[in-house]
Formats: sequence, C-alpha cells, structure tokens
Amino acid sequence: MRSIKKALLFIPPAFTFKSELDINPLPPLGLGYIAAVLQQQGIEVKIVDALMMGWHTRVDIDNDLIRIGLSFADIHKIILDYGPDMVGINSLFTKQRNNAHEIFRLAKEVNPEIITVSGGAHPTVLPEMVLADKNVDFVVLGEGEDSILDILKIIEGSADNLQLDGIGLKKDGETIIYPKTRYIQDVDSIPFPAWDVMNMDLYFGLGASHGKRLHSRFMPIMTSRGCGAGCTFCSAHRVWGKSYRMRSAENIIEEMRVLKDKYGIKELMFEDDNLTMNVKRAEKIFDLMINENFNFAWDTPNGVAAFALTESIILKMKQSGCYQMNLALESGSQYVLDSIIKKPLKLHKVKPLIEYAKKIKLGVSIYLIIGMPGETLDQIQETFRLAKDMEVYHPHISIATPYPGSELYETCVKNEYISREFNLDDLFIRSFCITTDDWNGEDLKRALKNGRKYLLKAKYKKHPHMLAVDLFPKFLKDPVGFTAKVINFFK
Repeated sequence: MRSIKKALLFIPPAFTFKSELDINPLPPLGLGYIAAVLQQQGIEVKIVDALMMGWHTRVDIDNDLIRIGLSFADIHKIILDYGPDMVGINSLFTKQRNNAHEIFRLAKEVNPEIITVSGGAHPTVLPEMVLADKNVDFVVLGEGEDSILDILKIIEGSADNLQLDGIGLKKDGETIIYPKTRYIQDVDSIPFPAWDVMNMDLYFGLGASHGKRLHSRFMPIMTSRGCGAGCTFCSAHRVWGKSYRMRSAENIIEEMRVLKDKYGIKELMFEDDNLTMNVKRAEKIFDLMINENFNFAWDTPNGVAAFALTESIILKMKQSGCYQMNLALESGSQYVLDSIIKKPLKLHKVKPLIEYAKKIKLGVSIYLIIGMPGETLDQIQETFRLAKDMEVYHPHISIATPYPGSELYETCVKNEYISREFNLDDLFIRSFCITTDDWNGEDLKRALKNGRKYLLKAKYKKHPHMLAVDLFPKFLKDPVGFTAKVINFFK
C-alpha cells in the first residue's frame, strides 16, 4: 500500500523535420484536467512541457529530423529535484513515442519506486505496445479523469471492488487491458483545468499555437467531447468515444469568466472536435458570450462541421468574437465524402455559407484531405477545384495518414496499401506512405504541388493586385533567387 503525494506530468520533446516544423507548442489542456483531478485529491502537481521549455533546443536525429525540447539530462534533473511519487506523460502521437519512453526510463532510474502512467491517443490505441516497456506501470485508455482516480485506488490498495475500465496494467508479470467502455456523461462535473500549474506565461506571446494567434494572452478551451461523425481517417472516437457529450453553456461561460477576470485572457481556441454539432447549445454559448461582453477573439483550430451550420449561427459566431471560420470539408468529391470518408456533408450547402461568412467579413478557411484509398487522382483534382470555386486559395491540406485506431489504418493493413517495410516511425503527416492501384506516394506529391500551383494561379488571375501584395516582400529579401522561382513557377 502506497500513497501518492507528488505527481509530475510531462509533455515530452518532439521530432519534426529540419526543413519544415510541423509542430508548435500548445498550452497542455489535457494535463491541466488531470492535474485538477489530482489536486482535488490533495496531491501536489507540477506540469513540465518539455517541448515548450526547450523550444530553442534542437538536436539532429538524422538527415531529415530534429528533436525539439529540453535535453534528457535536463529532464533527469527535473525529476531528481522534484522527487515525485508518480510521473505521467501525455503521449499523443505514435511517431513521438520514443521520447516518452525515455522519460519513463529516466524516472525509474531516479527512483524505481516512482509510479509511471502513460496517457493520450498513442497508449489508447496501442496499450500493449506501451506496456511492453518495463518502465511503464499503467496506461490510460481514452479520457483520464476517472481512470486516474482508479489508478490511485489501485496504488493505495483499495481497488478490490473496483470495476476497472479504460486502464492497462501489469500483474504478476502479465499485461492486463481493461477496455474503455464508460465515458463521463456529466462533463460539467469535471473540474476546470489547473491553470495554476500549466505555466501559462510560457505560451503568452507565441505567434503560432495550433495556428496563428491574434493576441499574446490566449488559451485553449474545450466545450464538448466526441463527435457524431464517423470519418474513416480519424481515431478521435477511440479517445472520446462515439457519443457527443456536451458541457452546459452556463458551465462554459463560468470558465470563460475565470479566464478573463483572473488570467486576462483575450483569445480562445475552441479545441472541440465539433463545437457546433448541437446548434441550439452553440447559439446559447455565443449569445451568452455577447451578453457578458467578454470581447474574446476566437477561432476553431480543429475546424467545425459545415453540415451543422446555418447563417444564423455564423452571424452569432462573428458577433461573439470569431475571426475565422475553419470548415472541415475534407474533399471536393461528393462520392469520396459519402463512400470513402463517410462524412455526413452535402457539398452544395457549403458555398452559400462561405459566401455569407465573407459578406459579414468573417474569415474563412477550409480543411482538406487527399490520398484516401479508393480516391482517384481526378477526384483529388475535384478537391482543388472546390477550393478555387469557393475562393479559398490557401486551404489546409493534409495527406491521408493511416494512424492506428482509425478505419483508414485497418483498410490499409488489410489491403496492403502500406509497404511491408513501413513501420510506426514513418507515421507523420507528410509520409506519403499509402500506395493504391490508382496512385503512389510520388503521384500524391505531384498532385499536391500542382494543386497548390493551380490555386495560386487562380488567385492571381482573379485578384491581380494580390501578386504584388504577396510577392514584393519576398523579392526585396532575395531578388535573384525570387525571380528564378517565379519563372519556374509559371513554366
């Protein structure tokens, strides 16, 4: 029987490309929720975002990759100095797992009695893999606020009558996984994140944090869990479940009030998978934000579902402080949406919504994904034509990536769309690792490059003045090199 008095929670360092950073720091909302639950149990908590704290520390891994974040020597010292009884790590991406496992090794090196817990999307979908590490004691599957309390009871020796759910552990040399079947239904009962240990000042002033920020004092917020859609490329349902669970508008407004009055927050990022799924609730949130005169600037970095939008709700978004509406459209082909991605969206409804948003001077961006098995190169071109037709010339374009836990991953494994040499270290958003009868990775690279050129040419043809606006600063920086690139572009 043991008692946990001090917990140390980590965001680990991260791998990224030397040529193009595909990560940026984000205040650790998930760890903030876990920290709040632990604090309610009288446990002292410290959060260490090793990525943010070591943002300017870059270590070469190979010709293409670097690791950003605190050195492992620094992390070792933090663990040694703090002397935790428990070390928890938020391990979101399979690609980044080795950084998390190194921290677990360091924790056990400092003190073999430290309890180690892995949570996040990666251990949720691959718990056996994570527990194969001798330095990992527990994994949390899915949302962790209830599960971490069960883990505390196991450690304290009071778990005899517990109906364990969403936990992986080791017992007598055997790995035991209790699948995730229960999700918190009263999400208002979850305490607000422990902002006091989230080191908020570290993030204030960042120009980019899950997208570009307008204000120096910003913070993520999550008003719901889950998503009613079942897109085949997404594994979020493994973390949040398949049901859509909502906080009340009143509970959300109270959190906003604390963020504004106590911490001086001026910008919010709604991190929901689908903020506007329930239109009446969303309208109530926006109405209350207007009535409270919060004057937050806000956007939705994960996107919102166009199938749940109306002109009325778009207007309320604008009036309550939204400065950009990010629409998760995914494809310009109705067939691909219906039969391959399985997203409940009818494209003919989208353009009027975008036109209305532009009319009321609300910024618009769209999220697209190309390279789904079963999608043809012609259908990929339809996606770029959709962006052109909607006059969104710089959409956010993702390459379909078979993340474990998604239907896409299962399809790729079953049909051998990824090579036998492929391994989980290749799982990054620009891996181009899928090959079908219709195209291969090189074909997709060309389609992406040509699609972007197509959109730029359309932009400058319709808005010639933007050519000078966009390009003159680049010409001043490098006249010779820039001129050569322009000539090559138009060739």
